[in-house]
Amino acid sequence: MSEPGAAPIAGSTEITVRQVLDELTDTLKTGGTPDARRTAHDIVTSLLDEPRSWAIRHRDLLLAPAVIESARAAAVRVLSGAPLAYAVERTTFRHLNLRVDPRVLIPRPETEVLVEEILSRFRSRTRGNAEWGVAVDIGTGSGAIALSLAAEGRFVRVIATDASLDALDVARKNAELSGKKLFCPVEFRAGSLLSPVREVRAALLVSNPPYVAFDEIGDLPASVRDWEPPSALLSGSGGLAATAAIVQEGANLLESGGVLALEVDERRASLVAEMIMSAGNYIDVGVILDLTGRERFVFASRA
Repeated sequence: MSEPGAAPIAGSTEITVRQVLDELTDTLKTGGTPDARRTAHDIVTSLLDEPRSWAIRHRDLLLAPAVIESARAAAVRVLSGAPLAYAVERTTFRHLNLRVDPRVLIPRPETEVLVEEILSRFRSRTRGNAEWGVAVDIGTGSGAIALSLAAEGRFVRVIATDASLDALDVARKNAELSGKKLFCPVEFRAGSLLSPVREVRAALLVSNPPYVAFDEIGDLPASVRDWEPPSALLSGSGGLAATAAIVQEGANLLESGGVLALEVDERRASLVAEMIMSAGNYIDVGVILDLTGRERFVFASRA
């Protein structure tokens, strides 16, 4: 019994999914990992890009030696404190399987809500199969937002920027992996904030910028503080410097009626909304809640 990614290799030691799960569970328990069995399931299924239930339904399937070694290495990384996504070097975001490592933030479920709100707004304001124009994603990181917009929207082009060349390397690889799921070109540009796109006229400007104040870093969980890139987390002016720059410069980039969509710190959503209204170039400013009821997103339109 075999399938892609899980077939035994001739001459190799045959180990089933059940045996690998037992081994990983013992390793993780010895290291003090809470809910070791669940984590073991997550490691195996993540490496195979399968849902968690897959491991339960395929307990007697033989795993390829490469998968087994990757699973063992991932367990060691979990024991060192690495978040699961970094341990297995991949995560899911909406309909995409993405590769991630400590060069980029791990995409969060709440950011999926940001993408859904964008898609909903553009669908409601266009008819039939009309194209939506150009979308710009500032600080793309792993490319999660940009690639989801290219896969699910009707934009003619998506431009993704990042100041980190390492992050852009991850994003480009994810674009290659997404392949035929993308329905429009995705272009990656290096540079800080809006500097790489000043000549662009866009229908959408979206960003999940750094918004944690420098004196708040100690409040972050160790899995975030010790592993995720500080440049993608921290911002000056009480966490608002990057957001303020996007708001001010974004008015020159957006076409009339273009949408500004920002993910923000829940404690500062009202401040960001006031900032946008004070800029004088935007209308229809509103705060959107995430799935837990927190004020997480701010939307506006170019006047």
